[in-house]
Amino acid sequence: MFSPEKFIEEIEPQVKSIVGNNRLVAAVSGGVDSTTAAVIMYRILGDKVTPVMLDTGFLRENEAERVKSSLSNIIPLEIEDVSEMFMKGLEGIGDAEAKRKKFRELFYSTISNIVSKYNSKFLVQGTIAADWIETKGGIKTQHNVLVQLGINTEKTWGFSLIEPLADLYKNEVRELARYIGLPREISERQPFPGPGLLIRCVGVLTKDKLEVARRANSIVERTLSKYHPSQYFAAVFERESEVDRKLSEALLDEIRVYKVKATGVKGDVRSYGKIASFRLRRSYSEIREVSSKITSGDFTRALMRIKEGKGKYSVAIRAVSTEDFMTADILELDPDTLMELAEEITKVKDVGEVVYDVTTKPPATIEYE
Repeated sequence: MFSPEKFIEEIEPQVKSIVGNNRLVAAVSGGVDSTTAAVIMYRILGDKVTPVMLDTGFLRENEAERVKSSLSNIIPLEIEDVSEMFMKGLEGIGDAEAKRKKFRELFYSTISNIVSKYNSKFLVQGTIAADWIETKGGIKTQHNVLVQLGINTEKTWGFSLIEPLADLYKNEVRELARYIGLPREISERQPFPGPGLLIRCVGVLTKDKLEVARRANSIVERTLSKYHPSQYFAAVFERESEVDRKLSEALLDEIRVYKVKATGVKGDVRSYGKIASFRLRRSYSEIREVSSKITSGDFTRALMRIKEGKGKYSVAIRAVSTEDFMTADILELDPDTLMELAEEITKVKDVGEVVYDVTTKPPATIEYE
């Protein structure tokens, strides 16, 4: 059984031996993993640690300010606004892996400059087991997985990595966060990917798509928080689609296939497949059956259409329950609740369709890219 107290007792002498009298920069995203790692290091090493949060422009509404405020009595968090550079470097890129890898390049070149500015030799980050397992398994590239892939960070960026949580799973990290007294909005905070809203803008990144993603995510989080899903958010993609005649005949429904693709996992390997949607159903046994039939082929996502309008974007609501984030089940939301949520989301400029993602993990990953 995992013991937070024993864990800290074990890593403290190891950390002090590695660091010596050197300074460290701790990369904080505001999520439970990176924040827990930063706070533990700060408690062990004190002001040798400089916690830094990059505002890449892909954060949620007012996120940087909220995180700094919630941690104001715990660590002295510095915020670096690099949003303009990140948008310029990523705008127009469509492939999921290309976006993740470009984000990683921008992120660590920026962090390298910050590490140098603070005369540091080390970077602390909150990589956990699920991150490197998915990356090494070829499912998707987590931007913070480096040494596990054989990347020499000292040679490439001029710093050595310290990853105190690399062998822990999400439930163990949350237990550790509660033990060290992090506020509930951090310890119980749902996961938010390092690239943020970038990978919830499915396909080519544009400024207007990013703004739709930011607005839609706020609505979904505000509305669904009372149901306590493990993770819940909105993804945005172009609405363009065509009817799949063969699938429609087989399932006695109008099955639409979108032009964009999304990341999935089949047979423990990455599957970058098609997305399809079907008409609203009220019975979840029927919903699961239709989803299973759609994703038995080369589709990674099955979406249920909730509401349609005239805008150019589709917004997919995603809400799942999971223990370790290696597998996940859908949250069986009442169709009336989904309709109320869709009504509000369609008020956002350029939203023309709202769907509910009813795909488990596997065959889908939780995030779209």
